[in-house]
Amino acid sequence: MEVITAIGNPHVKDLRALYERKGRLERGQYVVEGVNIVKDIPASLPVAAYYLAESKREELMPLVKDSTAQVYLLKDELMARVADTITPSGIIAVLPYPQDGGDYRGASRLAVLDGVSDPGNVGTILRSAIAAGFEDVLLLGGADPYSPKVVRASMGGIFSLRIYTAPRGSFEWDHDLYLLDMGGSSIFQERPSLPYALVVGSEASGHHEQTKSLPHKTVAIPMQGGIESLNAAVAMATAMFVFKNNERR
Repeated sequence: MEVITAIGNPHVKDLRALYERKGRLERGQYVVEGVNIVKDIPASLPVAAYYLAESKREELMPLVKDSTAQVYLLKDELMARVADTITPSGIIAVLPYPQDGGDYRGASRLAVLDGVSDPGNVGTILRSAIAAGFEDVLLLGGADPYSPKVVRASMGGIFSLRIYTAPRGSFEWDHDLYLLDMGGSSIFQERPSLPYALVVGSEASGHHEQTKSLPHKTVAIPMQGGIESLNAAVAMATAMFVFKNNERR
């Protein structure tokens, strides 16, 4: 098996392009880094290629030996230049973008990220959505759900959700709508009925005006100790668990 040593190699150029949103959209692919998350890739997902660090060939080959995907070996210093992590684990998988999830308006329990831009927050919310029992997530603008940082922060959660994307200001919803924001009624008092959507706003600007123009109820997490607000991911995770637990049966 050939060991790729040059940054100008065509396969490396293709791989590096996937670390930018433009390259992902053009190629219809995204990258997954790390041993644990590669192990979590469902068998139903057709991996397009694997890239392994040369020094970890023997250790990592068992993960890919049964795959029909092309396997490339990279010099360790080249892997370090390409990978998004400070200390690369030595394996990168290339996956195709999932097919369009369809119409999010048919979801019974929808988590909405209205302009959430921090990749770590987005990835954490995706993982929390699965844990809380939400299977449908809509991203209105904000971070690309298939960026390496989001995928890594989701810790494989991205494989288990129906993910939809739409521009900010284009949200449509005809059922119960809850906006998570300061000054609302306590989330612990809510008894939501399916279907409903729960929305967290942008870290910097909150909810889009178009989102706020829809019929909705504002809900908040009661806080103590003089704390006025929570990180977007923490707040949304808390709200999803509470809403799922309090649903009318």
